[in-house]
Amino acid sequence: MARAGTNTREAILGAADQLFGEVGFESASTRLIGERSGVNKALIHYHFKDKSELWNAVLDRYYERLGSEIQTALAQGGKLREQMIGLLGSYLDFLAANRTFARMVQREVAGGQHVERVTAHMAPLFETGAALLHEAYPATLEGPLSAAQLLVSFYGMAVTWVTYAPVVEQLLGQDPLGEEGLALRKAHLARMVDLVIASLEGQPRAPAADAAARRRKT
Repeated sequence: MARAGTNTREAILGAADQLFGEVGFESASTRLIGERSGVNKALIHYHFKDKSELWNAVLDRYYERLGSEIQTALAQGGKLREQMIGLLGSYLDFLAANRTFARMVQREVAGGQHVERVTAHMAPLFETGAALLHEAYPATLEGPLSAAQLLVSFYGMAVTWVTYAPVVEQLLGQDPLGEEGLALRKAHLARMVDLVIASLEGQPRAPAADAAARRRKT
């Protein structure tokens, strides 16, 4: 059992974090969490109403840390290119360092019970990215190069590298999450940013942006 004076709540969260990543929400029983943390089930239910509340608490901690990482990257300033590359690099590093987080999210979006919780956390991050793109390139307001399309694409480029790491390693013959593999992926993402920006700079203004500009002049 957990020793007196230790942080019981943290012990529970730590054990739940491991098990949710290893076996998923359904198979990570409170009994297993109790055994892993050295805490009895009664104490688990004292700190958390049920297993869903515990899952939410684990997820919330990850998104709090991710939000902090993103704010740090944005605080570096610079042009949109540098901001995008910094954000993608920070996100990739976060996923590689927190593989349980990636597994938890992917399991839920594939048909779990907590999709709404994941969406609620992702929405403000998505909105931040869209605002940056809209401000710099009005052509991203709509169409095939809309901010929505670009953000989903870049999200997939980063997440797939981590969640499909065992497959990628077999295909490429290289550890995608090792130092060299991550550096290669970051270089690829930076090149994708360059290609997107080059394409955006050759695009005419989006009709919605032109209409907004006309309204501001009247």
